Parts: sequence; C-alpha cells; structure tokens
Amino acid sequence: MRRFWAIAKTTALEILAEPLSLLVLTASLAIAVFAPAFHYHQFGEPARMARDAGLSALFVGGTIFVIVGAARSVRREFESGTAAVALSHPVSRVQFLLAKACGAYAAFALFALALCAVTAVIVNGSLIGAAVAKKTGDIPRLWGVSYACGVASVVLPYVVGAFLNRVFRFRFALSAFVTTIVIAAASLVYRPEVSLVGLLPAMALLFVPAAFFAMAATSAAAHLKMNAASAVCAVLVAAFLPFAGNYCLSNALSRGGTIPWAYVAVAALAAVPAILAAAFAGAALRIRA
Repeated sequence: MRRFWAIAKTTALEILAEPLSLLVLTASLAIAVFAPAFHYHQFGEPARMARDAGLSALFVGGTIFVIVGAARSVRREFESGTAAVALSHPVSRVQFLLAKACGAYAAFALFALALCAVTAVIVNGSLIGAAVAKKTGDIPRLWGVSYACGVASVVLPYVVGAFLNRVFRFRFALSAFVTTIVIAAASLVYRPEVSLVGLLPAMALLFVPAAFFAMAATSAAAHLKMNAASAVCAVLVAAFLPFAGNYCLSNALSRGGTIPWAYVAVAALAAVPAILAAAFAGAALRIRA
C-alpha cells in the first residue's frame, strides 16, 4: 500500500509542478473573476453571472486539467522507462494505474479547491455589490474588496512564485500553484455568508466527472501515444456532453434554489460503472510502452 500512495503522491506533485497546469488554473480563475466583473446585466439575480462563470470554469478547466495532467504523467512514465521499473517490483498493473489516476485526481482536487474558493468570494462580492446598489440607487457592481481578492489570486501567485524560485530555488509552477490555493482560501475569511453553503453541492457534483476523466485518461495513455490518447479522451468528453447537465447544475441554484445532497450521492453512484469500465480497460489489456 505504501508503494500505491508513493506513486499517487509523486503523480500529484508532478502534475502540480507542470507549467501547463498553472496556466489552466490561471485561465480558469480569470474567467471566474473577470467575467462577472465586466458584465453588469443581472439577469434578474445579482449572483447569477458570478455563479455561472465559476461553475463553468470549474467544469471546463477541470476537465482539461485532469485529462492533460493524467495523460502527460502516464506517457512520461512509459517513455522514460520509469513504468517498466515500477512494474518490475511488487506493483501490479491495476495498482499502478489506479495510483496514477488517484494522483491525478488529487491534483484536480487542489485545482478545484482554489477555483471553488474564488467562485464563492466572487459570488459573495456580487451579493454585497447588489445590496449596496439597492441602497444607493447605483448600477450593481462587484464589491471592490471581493474583486481585489479575486484579482490577487490570479496575479500574486506569479510574483510569489518568481520570488521563491529566485531566492530559494523553489519550483516556480509548484510554488505559484500552492500560493494560489493559499490566497484563494484566505479570501474566504472576508465577510463570509451562510447562504454560500448552498454552492457546495453544485461544486461537489463537478468532482464526479473529473474522477471518470482521470481514470479514462490514465487508461488511454497507458496504451496509446499522447496524440492518440488525447483523441480518445476528446471523444469521451463529447460523448459525456449529453449527461453534463446532470452534473453542472448552476441554474438549479437560481432564486434561492438548492441541490439536495441525496442527488449528489445518486449522481456519483451513477458514474461508478463508467469509472470501473475505464479502470478495467486500462488494466485488462496488455500495457505497452
């Protein structure tokens, strides 16, 4: 079991240290922060744009993050010969692939943590801005402090990462990624609202397809070159789109709506067969370098 967790931990750190992973995180955060800030139409609800932008960024950005991260990590193992060394030890093919998928999913969880925190801050800022505008009669705008916290999570990590890399020789992408999570989490302290708890089920739902894509990308990359594995994953994403509405439920939160946790549990259980099928496809077939 120690080898399993060692492989998973190494995979997660490897993905987090990828410059591409940091760029996907930054792009997703930029959508979540700037889309609501520069769009003044409320659609009948102050926080709708902020909520839609954040959840959409989590779904789209998270899918790209976990697929590319898992596939690149697995292909690197096979092309460098590291996988052959690992499989020559008491590590089964199933254990190896599951560990790689779990590592990729752990990296996604940290990605999602940062994006969920920033989304909550921006949604809260939209509500505060609407309340202020109602009193002053002005156009509803995103609350300045909340907006500053969101911008800080996009910009400051690059400054901190560059400083740590220059002075302490820390890995730039990894340092910036961790800094993003810290800033995003710290921003939640500013004027927290109990009503934001309603966002949690919607955010939790988006963790489910990521688990499937992590396993599918891992299995595809174990048998195919990077381009072919990417093509297979693109087909799987396209096939998943008709079901995406069951997991990305931003509209269900409109006008005070809620998503029952029982629905989240049922949706997660519904995805289990697909996840197991992806795992079986990766483990049952003969792994090639």
